[in-house]
This record gives sequence, structure tokens and C-alpha cells, in this order.
Amino acid sequence: MASEDYEVLRASITDTLELKAGRRYVVMTDVRVRKGATLVVEDGATILIQNGAVSSSEIGHAALIFEQGSVLKAGRLYVRACNDRFRPIKRADNGGLWFFGAYRSAAKDGLSVTAAPATDASSFSAVLIATYYLGHADPVSDSNDPIEDDRDGFSLMGVGPQEWDVAEVRSYHSADDGLDLTNSQIRLQRLRVVAPGEDGINLSSSTLQVARSLQVDVDITDVFDRDIFDFETDDGPSYVEIAQHCHVDICGVFGDQLHLKSPDMPAPSEADGVSYRFKDFLRQSPALVYSLNED
Repeated sequence: MASEDYEVLRASITDTLELKAGRRYVVMTDVRVRKGATLVVEDGATILIQNGAVSSSEIGHAALIFEQGSVLKAGRLYVRACNDRFRPIKRADNGGLWFFGAYRSAAKDGLSVTAAPATDASSFSAVLIATYYLGHADPVSDSNDPIEDDRDGFSLMGVGPQEWDVAEVRSYHSADDGLDLTNSQIRLQRLRVVAPGEDGINLSSSTLQVARSLQVDVDITDVFDRDIFDFETDDGPSYVEIAQHCHVDICGVFGDQLHLKSPDMPAPSEADGVSYRFKDFLRQSPALVYSLNED
């Protein structure tokens, strides 16, 4: 790749930074968009997150983290894994993409955010955010170091409905869960999750609303406990609310200890490891997948 085709992002973004279409921007460490800073992304721009361990990163890998109070303004944004030659690669071994809000306090994987007044709220807007091969899997050998635990490709922590204005999310080949929400509440027009390493949608005391299209492809593999939906309820219930007339295309193991309310979608089997498939519009009413107090 010619040198003029890419630019390495600095570790701390503290003002307004514009990313141009036709260039590739490389994340080589723990890159933070700080409170009060704005990342403006031209339609079609690409961010590359480099694979491999990074000693200077708080989470041990390169990652792009939008901190509480930061701003994203984007058209269509593409985020991909890359190798040390800044070439896109079909292997996930990085820290992923993170968004922190002020809506609720939240913590996971050694990172945390504390609820704050509306004056400290974040603002994330985009037509589309599409991610490819983000996150990383568990280490091959046993480790007690939490930094080495598997990591989701696309994570939101403490993000509220007034902070999130992203119409569509696509998550392809995440090393762990395809989309992970912790103590968050957001709405999407369209969501597509394809071939995550573990669960398709993981919610921890969160609400996800999908209006027009929900596609989750979690084909059964030899990975244990890999589901379409995985909900945790440590700080309250978790819900996926799917609007009437939304097109739903989901396949894989539905998820255990979950409840489904829908006259359109068949009830999932209570037996372990049974594949579930539904592909159609919700013609009669909205659908609700939820867990009130079970993990």
C-alpha cells in the first residue's frame, strides 16, 4: 500500500478530526476519541484496526474507543482488521470498536463508564457502521489474565437512546459476540450479524429495538453455548424489541432461559442445542425476546 493511501491515527483525539473517503486510517494502539472531541467521517471511509498484542494498550490490543462525551458524525463507516502491513485481513485479533455513553454506569472486560448528566452525553450518528473481523478469541493456553479473555468486536456501554442515531449496524466474523450492549438502550433500523465466534447478540441489562430488518446468522458449529441471543440481567432485564412489519431472518440456537412473545415466530425448543430458523416479515404484531431475571 502506498504511503499516501493511509494515515495512522494518534492515540488521543482531543479535537475535531475529519476522515476522508478514499483513504485508510490505521489504529495501531488504544485510540481514544476523548470527551468533547468529534470524529467526522466522510461517506465510505475505512478504519483499519491492527491485529496482534499491543503492550501500550490498556486492553492489550489495538482498539478504537469513543469515550463518554465524544461525538461521531459519519455516513457509511467501515472498520476492518488489518495486519502489520496495513492490509485488511480475514482474522480477528484486536481490541474491537467501543462506544461509551452517559446513560448508565457499565463495566466489562476491564473497562468502565460512570453515568453522568446530559451535559456529558455522547452523540453517535451514522448511516451505517460495518465491522469485519474485530475482537479476539480466548488464548490457546489457559490464562488468568482478564486482558487475554476473548473480546467482542462491537461494544456499547452505558449508551442511551438520546446518544445513539446510527441507522444500521453490520457485524461480520466477530471473534466473540457479534454485537454486545451493556446497560444500554438503542434503536436500529437494520441489524445484520454474520458468523460471530460466539453469540450473535449479547445484551447485559439492555434494550435493543430493531425497526426494519434483523438478520442474525449463527450456524451451529462445535463451539459450545453459541446462540442467536444471549441475555444477562445483573442490573435489570434485557429485551430485543422487533417492530411489526420488520423482516426477520435468524438461524442458529435460539438461546437458553429466554422468553419469546410473537404470534408470527414459532416458539423455540426448550432442548439444548436445537437449531432455530425463522425468515419472514412480522405481519401480525411486534415481537419481544426477553429475560427478566435469568442469565
